[in-house]
Amino acid sequence: MPYLRGVSAGAVTVGAGYGAWLSGGWGGPALIRVLDDVGLVFFALAAALCAGRAAVVLQGRERVAWAFLAIGAGGWAAGEAMWSYYDLVAGTAPFPSWADAGYLSFLAGAGLCLIVLLTASPSGTQLRVLLDGLIVAAAIFGAAWVTWLQTVYAAQPHDVVTVAMSLVYPVVDIALITVAVLMCLRASASRRPPLALVTVGLLAIAASDTAFAYLTATNGYNDHHEIAIGWAWGFALLGAGALSAARGPSAEARRPATAVSKWLPYVPVLLSAVLCTPVLIAGLGPVFVAVAVIVVAVVIRQFVILAENRRLRADAAAAAPPPAALSPMLDDLRHAIDHAGLRLVYQPQFDLHTGRIVGMEALIRWPHPCQGLLGPDQFLPLVNKRALMSSLTSAVLDLALDDAAMWYSAGFRVPVAINVFAPTISDPKLTADITAGLRRRGLPPETLIVEITEDRLLADMEGTRAALTTLRDKGIRVALDDFGSGYSALWYLRDLPVDQVKLDREFIAPILEHPTSATIVRAVIGMAHALGLTPVAEGVESAEIADRLCEYGCPVAQGFYFSRPLPGADMLGLLEAQRRDDPAAPREVTVGRAPDAVRSS
Repeated sequence: MPYLRGVSAGAVTVGAGYGAWLSGGWGGPALIRVLDDVGLVFFALAAALCAGRAAVVLQGRERVAWAFLAIGAGGWAAGEAMWSYYDLVAGTAPFPSWADAGYLSFLAGAGLCLIVLLTASPSGTQLRVLLDGLIVAAAIFGAAWVTWLQTVYAAQPHDVVTVAMSLVYPVVDIALITVAVLMCLRASASRRPPLALVTVGLLAIAASDTAFAYLTATNGYNDHHEIAIGWAWGFALLGAGALSAARGPSAEARRPATAVSKWLPYVPVLLSAVLCTPVLIAGLGPVFVAVAVIVVAVVIRQFVILAENRRLRADAAAAAPPPAALSPMLDDLRHAIDHAGLRLVYQPQFDLHTGRIVGMEALIRWPHPCQGLLGPDQFLPLVNKRALMSSLTSAVLDLALDDAAMWYSAGFRVPVAINVFAPTISDPKLTADITAGLRRRGLPPETLIVEITEDRLLADMEGTRAALTTLRDKGIRVALDDFGSGYSALWYLRDLPVDQVKLDREFIAPILEHPTSATIVRAVIGMAHALGLTPVAEGVESAEIADRLCEYGCPVAQGFYFSRPLPGADMLGLLEAQRRDDPAAPREVTVGRAPDAVRSS
């Protein structure tokens, strides 16, 4: 943190000094010209180095995204170096030139960076952001055309290459800024700082690109070297954003995105309509193209929303219509799923012989804006009835893997288990999402355990078996959750490829005073060992129960006796406390007694 503050303070000082020097014209026109050209090379290279550092520090998707930005910033620096040669040595700057190849590589790198970061969102959110970005970019382009872009267009020779090059910078800049703003508005609070810095940096660069295009078209650039300040500050902000991202997501709880993100696309559309209407009447061609893009994108966007609504209505028609009070809650839940409004807590699993954490189970919570923190029992029935289970599972997977990446980068290789309803596991898309999510974050497959619930009959046994086999072949373990709560438990053990059996708390709780329950638990533990499976006891709430389970041969347990479910940051603190207690090897503890770090939490 002190390092980051020092770098930020240094960047602010250098940027302010650079801007003051250009604005003041100190040293005369010749020196200002050199400072304008060569100075920008160093700002772009600094941004490339910062983004490269983020790519080295981070894992998976973030590593790829910042690597793209590092390459793009390095390309811009190379383009600016070529421009400096043209301007300072050759005395003429052709357009287009090799310098433009470097500048365009920055636009490509920044665009790929945003696209890769956008893939962290659910697929529905990705499509909406892209469509909203297309709508806003086209609307802004239409407004920009009638205000000043047509001047740039008219000043250029009318060959295809020159016209395309003169328009590609402002058009791509508009698109990048739009997507970045929408991503920033929809991002969770912990991920907004780097995105906000990148957004403002792209805005500063776009401002200078726009000013340069206009001044060049009107032959006024030589008198306005201060526009280089926008490029300098833009790359300084991109570098700061990269350094902020390199610190990883903060421990702050995830919050729903602001409602502004839903209405933002329509503001520039209205502005464009007001500005473009007189020009449309005059029949200016490029504006017609922009308006056509707006219309098509809006129609596609509305079809996406209508398709979702149609699917929900069809599902609702097959069941009883929801009470009126549930309709707003359903809308809130869909918004929470699509806009990172859910959060996870984790219940650690302990080795009963060593007292050390050997795993954790992710449990979903919904911080409802009006009803407070809701547990799964309060909203999962709504999820099951309204065809939202697939979307919810994808959201939970992303949240759990983000936290797992944070623990992994801190040196902890503790697996995390996520609950998946049995009918959902046979969906091939879920299997692909799981493997892709691990790959993007650079996590090994043993990081994840998939728990399937056994409280309902599997409608697609063949598909489920195939999906579980695929996951296990890739190194992802499978657990049968709530064993004994359904009607076909032994059949599942016979036919499904699983690694763990989790004993339902309804059997665990009464084993001290209910001999039948104790006999069943002991038999299931023995059967699990005979089948090569790991039994895990749920709902352990006393030392006596933990001792009894250890006598029965159960190696792993979880429950309130050891720890209540903890947020991801507190879970990291618990792991760090355990490492401080014993940095070298597992410490033997009295069976049934949780480590002090656990009991104090």
